[in-house]
Amino acid sequence: MKLSRRGMILSGIAATGGLAVAYGMNALDDGDARAKFRASTPDQFVLHAYVKIATDGTITIAVPQAELGQGVTTAIPMMIAEELDADWDTVEYELAPLDKAYGSYAMAEMTRIFMQPGVVASTARWALWQASPMIGLIFTGGSSAVFGNYEFCRTVGATARAMLIKAAAAKLNVPESELSTKLSRVIHEGSGKSLGYGELAEAAARLSPSEVAARKTLDQFSIIGQPKHRLDAAEKIDGSGRYGIDVKLPNMVYATVRQSPAFKGTVASFDVERTRARKGVIDAFQITPDTVAVVAENTWLAHQAARDMAVTFTPPSGPAYDSTLAVAEYPSLFDPANPSVLREDEGFGEAMKAAVTKVEAVYETPHLAHLCMEPMNCTALYEPAADGKPENAKITVWSPSQSITFTSWNAARITGVPAGNVTVHATLMGGAFGRRADMDFVRQAVAIAMKVPGRPVKMTWSREEDVQQDTYRPANAARFRAGLDASGNMTALDFITVGKTVSWDYNQRNQGPFNTKPRDDNGMVMPMVATHYAFPKMRLASNPQDNSVPSGNWRSVTMSHNGFYQEAFLDEVAEAAGQDPVSFRRTLLKDKPKHLAILDAVVEKSGWNTPLAADPNGGKRGRGIAALEAFNSIIAQVVEVTIAPNGALKVDRVVSCVDPHTAVNPNIIAAQIEGSVIDALSAALYGQIDVKAGAVVQSNFSDYRLVKLAEAPAQETYVLPGGGHPGGMGEVGVPGVAPALTAAIYAATGKRIRKLPIALSEVVSV
Repeated sequence: MKLSRRGMILSGIAATGGLAVAYGMNALDDGDARAKFRASTPDQFVLHAYVKIATDGTITIAVPQAELGQGVTTAIPMMIAEELDADWDTVEYELAPLDKAYGSYAMAEMTRIFMQPGVVASTARWALWQASPMIGLIFTGGSSAVFGNYEFCRTVGATARAMLIKAAAAKLNVPESELSTKLSRVIHEGSGKSLGYGELAEAAARLSPSEVAARKTLDQFSIIGQPKHRLDAAEKIDGSGRYGIDVKLPNMVYATVRQSPAFKGTVASFDVERTRARKGVIDAFQITPDTVAVVAENTWLAHQAARDMAVTFTPPSGPAYDSTLAVAEYPSLFDPANPSVLREDEGFGEAMKAAVTKVEAVYETPHLAHLCMEPMNCTALYEPAADGKPENAKITVWSPSQSITFTSWNAARITGVPAGNVTVHATLMGGAFGRRADMDFVRQAVAIAMKVPGRPVKMTWSREEDVQQDTYRPANAARFRAGLDASGNMTALDFITVGKTVSWDYNQRNQGPFNTKPRDDNGMVMPMVATHYAFPKMRLASNPQDNSVPSGNWRSVTMSHNGFYQEAFLDEVAEAAGQDPVSFRRTLLKDKPKHLAILDAVVEKSGWNTPLAADPNGGKRGRGIAALEAFNSIIAQVVEVTIAPNGALKVDRVVSCVDPHTAVNPNIIAAQIEGSVIDALSAALYGQIDVKAGAVVQSNFSDYRLVKLAEAPAQETYVLPGGGHPGGMGEVGVPGVAPALTAAIYAATGKRIRKLPIALSEVVSV
């Protein structure tokens, strides 16, 4: 492969195992992407597919990642603005258009997690960097937005800055080496002259980008690491921000759907003529084997007509899935004849047999829904070709999804429209948590739009459809076994999990690119398969199950339940070994100084070694702790509870200490952790989706309870960056909450809770 400024420069791999500083040159001179980016602001000058500058000095940064509340519309601009030496007060953001130039580099950065440093890892990373813009996959998930774009975004900023310096050198007739930058100005110290970026933008936009643009050293940072204001805060406060549900277009019609309540059921009949005759209804029709749609003059009329429509559904053939019965059977499936053994260390069997003491525990977790505040919705406009040929038609989608790339692929597949005739506009989202990585609502909107050609259709689900047609975190059960020697040292660890895999189900449903077969899915045994603990010889296995319930990516995915299992079990092993939970973890982390630092920090900040104040009402109090590495960040959390004399549980306090390695914006990190804590508490305390006769029982906030404001604990969050490539953050705060909470309850009551939600336990009442 010939390397040029349209490719990365690889140097010194053989000698150092490192990667050259020139990242992501691929998109720098992509004229098509630059034209698309400029289209929304023709008066601005585009230096790069990510950077455009107005004559008044306003800098607009393109953000390809989906903004679903996690602050990426601030973090991406901060990384670029840092190297650009921008005045932060002049920086704005814009959601990027659909173009391959905006492909995420997250897959390349995953080599940091899953490969040992060296030549092989560097070569793999280089190859994936090359492939990323060729594929052009824009996707937001796995807490990868900052982690996957940090290097690239910094290079974007440095390259744009170099172009501005070159333009200034020509205007001032001085060497580039005599120029410096600060606060959106290029400065010539010798003459005292300076030029603002707005004055240089037009000339800079005509230049070719440098192959290697020098980047700042960490001590030169003035934006990264600072608690800068969020660029989207004002629009979210005043209501001007455009969420998917806010899209308004001329000549728009409105739609909703009714889907088979039983998964994999089909439509038998519906009163189409009566529905069409209803005032305000434009049309009603079936769009898939299990779904009917109503199109009306406004959303309210569409929802009323769909609610009142007499629809009969044929249930799926075979036994109807019952979640209670299925999960009750899971513990009997821990010893299958042919388990999927994902890891077995040499000598594991002998080590387990030789153990003096054995500890065993079984844990269970239920199906969970996402329950985004903004229900699923999407707007689509299908424009048939004048010649009637589908390949000449056009489809435009306004997509509140986690991937405008996946949106475009699905829209093209449904309509038969070629990729070049597909346009996708990103919108803000009122929550996602993995739910909007699925494309079912996009496919529905596109299918409806094809039935109403020439008019934009905004399709919105009811809250009941949103709860009962989710893609759920699978119900799961797991068994841990540990062997200890006579001194209480752990010598063997055995783990098996039973449940449905997410990856296979998601990719089959969405025709995604990562079709890991259930038996090969290492995600089933995360985080143990890539553990930060010095565990002894291990066997990690799964017994994948199948059922009709669609499984999806719930915030922190398998870590959300496996983190509970692991940390809860470590407490039980520590007790069997005669050690306290902190000392036991310290031993397992003895070779991990950064992890130890965070564990020690949460011990100090929480006052772990200080007795809890007595409850004036005579209740019992307790603390629990958990420490995890999640999404390449390190976190430790302490939860404090009070159990009233009548058994009522109150979560008093949650202390979180997190090492994101590099904190791009500590305020946003703290917000993400604290939001995750509330999500995790809701799930641990109340979260449960029941499936009876193949259909979800719950339907709204009334029977799928979340933590209320009055129940929210006091939170203290400490962001303690230890240096290095930034980790993920959007899901990091979830996995440790449930085990720290159940440990706190155990400390107060002496009773273990191994099955969630806590609301159904007999230990406490909530």
